[in-house]
Order: sequence, then C-alpha cells, then structure tokens
Amino acid sequence: MDTINGLPAHPLLVHFVVVAVPVTALVAIAIAVWPKARTALGVFPAILALVTLIAVPITTTAGESLEKKVGSTPQLEHHTELGDELILTVGPLFGLMALLYLLQLPVVTDRLPLSEKVIGWIDIAARVATVAAAIAAIVMVFLVGESGARAVWGG
Repeated sequence: MDTINGLPAHPLLVHFVVVAVPVTALVAIAIAVWPKARTALGVFPAILALVTLIAVPITTTAGESLEKKVGSTPQLEHHTELGDELILTVGPLFGLMALLYLLQLPVVTDRLPLSEKVIGWIDIAARVATVAAAIAAIVMVFLVGESGARAVWGG
C-alpha cells in the first residue's frame, strides 16, 4: 500500500503506530502488575497487541516505498533501520500479552502437565518480561519517531 486517497500512506499510518505502541505497552504494564485489570480486560489486551503488531510491518513497508520515491539520505536510512527493528519489540510484547491471557484460563492451565507452583512461576516470569518488553517498545517507538522527525525536518 503506497498511497491512501492519493497521499503517501506512511505518514498517515505512522500516526496509528505512534499511538498504538505506547497504548499497548501501557495496557501491558497494567495487566502485568495489576491482576484485577488482567481479569477485567480479558482478551482485549492481546487483541490490541495483535492489531498493533499487524500495523507495524504495514507501516514500515509503506515507509520503504516512500523512501524509494523521495530518495535516501543517511538520516532516512537510520530511520528505516530503526523502523525495521520496531517489530522486534512489538512481536514479543504481543506474545507475552497472549501468554498472560492464556495463563488466567483454567481450561488452559488445567491441561498443562505442570504443578500450580510451576505455573505461578511462569506467570511471574511472564509478567516481568511483559513489563520489560513494554518499556522496550515505548523506547523503540520514541527512537523511531524521533529519527523520522529528524529525517523529515532536519536537525
């Protein structure tokens, strides 16, 4: 997808990613540290993370298409490289949020050949990893956005 209604798609799509990644990360932190939030929100956080995960490669593909049209500069290449790495933080964030959802379902945990104690330790490890992945995603989306602004506006 190169254009939307005749406009370059990347500047339009990037606004979704710039909002979706931090929102997804904040929801991830909430469900990781607040068990009541995980129960109340159910599958929504995992779906939000999936939508965000799907949006990232669509946006980076549109950005690479735009880069071919406008030409490359060192700043733009740096932005493109960082943009390609964003999926490396959003992907694990989705996986961990899905795992946290599944770990609260008795239909899943009852079928695992693991003791409740082991499942509890897995839950703790998943919650810690989720917070770390969420922080990494926020930092990464900031770095990508900042490098993109520098590539477009200079500085």
